[in-house]
Amino acid sequence: MDWNTLPGFNENYAKIRARQHNTFGGKVVEVLYGALDENNNPVYPKDADTDGHGRWFGIEIDGDYRMFSWKHPASEGGNVEYGTDHGDNALEDMENDIRRKLSICREVEEVTRANKGEGTEALEALKNEWEAMTDWGTPKEQEYTRRYERALAEYNIRHEEMEQNRADKQAIVDKANELSTSQSWKQTAEDFRALQEEWDEIPSAGRENDDALWKQFSAARKAFNQSRKHFFENLDARNAENKEKKEALIAEAKGLLENVTNWKAAGEKINDLMESWKQSGSAGRDNDDALWTEFNGLRRQFFAARKAFFEERDSQRKESVDKKSALIAEAKEIVEGGDFTKEKTDRMKELDKEWRNAGYSGKDDNDRLWNEFTAVKDEFWNGKRSENKKRFQEIIDRKNSTINSMKEQINELEIKKFETENFDRIRGYERRVDELKDIIDNLTKDIEDLTKKLNS
Repeated sequence: MDWNTLPGFNENYAKIRARQHNTFGGKVVEVLYGALDENNNPVYPKDADTDGHGRWFGIEIDGDYRMFSWKHPASEGGNVEYGTDHGDNALEDMENDIRRKLSICREVEEVTRANKGEGTEALEALKNEWEAMTDWGTPKEQEYTRRYERALAEYNIRHEEMEQNRADKQAIVDKANELSTSQSWKQTAEDFRALQEEWDEIPSAGRENDDALWKQFSAARKAFNQSRKHFFENLDARNAENKEKKEALIAEAKGLLENVTNWKAAGEKINDLMESWKQSGSAGRDNDDALWTEFNGLRRQFFAARKAFFEERDSQRKESVDKKSALIAEAKEIVEGGDFTKEKTDRMKELDKEWRNAGYSGKDDNDRLWNEFTAVKDEFWNGKRSENKKRFQEIIDRKNSTINSMKEQINELEIKKFETENFDRIRGYERRVDELKDIIDNLTKDIEDLTKKLNS
């Protein structure tokens, strides 16, 4: 609040004190006003507040007034207002904040200057502290903010350069680790020299990073040099050992070729032997060519034999497909003829046997042909079952008719028994009834058997 706008302010009786304050780049302003004498007439305020004067306290920056505290005159109630959350400590807190911001600027500059892009943790702590502080909007703060941001930008540039240097040196270390196990002794030694020259051209990635990465690079190069030294110290023994390995692989290839039961598995094994050969190392200049000629000759022999096997197999499968297609065609012809005689039934059974002897038709055709053949057979046997059921039903109907006829005969005989008193005739009727009942029982059993077959 601008003290000039205070209600009832009378410039003639106000005491205005303003002093330049370099800490924040403005003036501290104190206005004493509203003093009254015992007759309630305005007078000049005294430093003591016995005259009931009010006090406006704040700062002025380039004509802009900002209130820190405002104590109203006693005549207006004497209440106090604050322009910030800092109460009576606003000026002190502002000065402390501004001084600390200047100190942070210097610390950031020192981190940048001393570490050249390192010191990220210290910098993060300073950034967090800066962001947590109050922005009072003073010229000095604007000046320090520009200084702070310049220092941060310089740090970030140096930090990015160091990060790139670290990444470049890490790439050299990774390549060195790959080379450390190489047995291409001459070429790898040249590669390590080239990596060393590349390393020397890369600026610092920071002392800690430089030291750590250099240790890794040196360790990889040392590992390679030790391996190379050990290799040449034991070259004759290793050549003899590798010769034995290659002779063992040749023997295994011979054994595999002599007894192949599964060409796919054998092919995988031949490939495994080839991989083992690649890893077996040199047996010496005098032995390597002869051993390779023998081993590779066995491989060529294997692949030629495998090719012949699969060509023969494909020929057999084609023949199997042709045979099965012919069997399917014959089965369809029988079904379409609608003939379910014993002769046709026996022929359908023979087709099954011939199918089993026709061999395997290959993954693409075997199941398809079998499903087609099975469908035709099902159609035949379903038709035959329908024919049998029809025949069984006709037999059942005839036997039921016979049973009904015999039951009528039994009824007539029972009537005749009551119409005569001749004992011999009665015994003759009864014997005939028993004979008829036995026949009916036999016919009933026949019907039950036929019914079971009909419903099966």
